[in-house]
Amino acid sequence: FKATHVCVTRGDKGAILLANSNFYESFGFRVNVVDTVGAGDSFLATLLHKIINEKVSNEAIDYACAVGAIVASSEGANPKILDEDVKLIMNN
Repeated sequence: FKATHVCVTRGDKGAILLANSNFYESFGFRVNVVDTVGAGDSFLATLLHKIINEKVSNEAIDYACAVGAIVASSEGANPKILDEDVKLIMNN
């Protein structure tokens, strides 16, 4: 078994991704945590979408961390997430 991608999430401290012998890192985003249910699932779904449909990059892992942060700062596991909200968190 040879893995080409390995990701380690670090909660509020972001995540590290090893992809095709390259490291990518996000330091996460500060939010007021309300409910962490679904945050990790949302992070992983977003990261996989970015890897499959775009490319592996620091922006991809930052975007996934921002989505996870939005979910953690919301009530329930599946809040409505707009691209504008993700970019707002990423730019602050």
